[in-house]
Amino acid sequence: MWLAPPSVSDSMHTFSQSSFGTGGGGTFSSSLSNTSRIDVFSKVQDLQDFPDFVGKVVPLSMAGTLGPGDALFFPPGWWHSMRSESTSFSFSMWF
Repeated sequence: MWLAPPSVSDSMHTFSQSSFGTGGGGTFSSSLSNTSRIDVFSKVQDLQDFPDFVGKVVPLSMAGTLGPGDALFFPPGWWHSMRSESTSFSFSMWF
C-alpha cells in the first residue's frame, strides 16, 4: 500500500489537471478529480516527467505491506494506492 498526505494534492497530477482529461471531445468527469495519472509504484527514475511529484510527494509518502487479516485506516483526503502481490480480495468502507 502507498499513502501520501492531503498537503501534496497540488503535485499529484490529477486527471482534472491534465490536458487529456476530456478524451474524445467530451466533458471531463469530476469523478476523476481525485485520481492521479501517476503510477505511484513506479521507480523514481521513471518519473522524470513529474519533477514536482518526485520532489514534493515522494519525500512525504509512505509505503508498506499488509498481511492476511491486516486492516488499514487513514483519514479522509489522504492519497492512497494498493496493489496485490498475489491472488487476494479487499474491501473498502467509507464512514
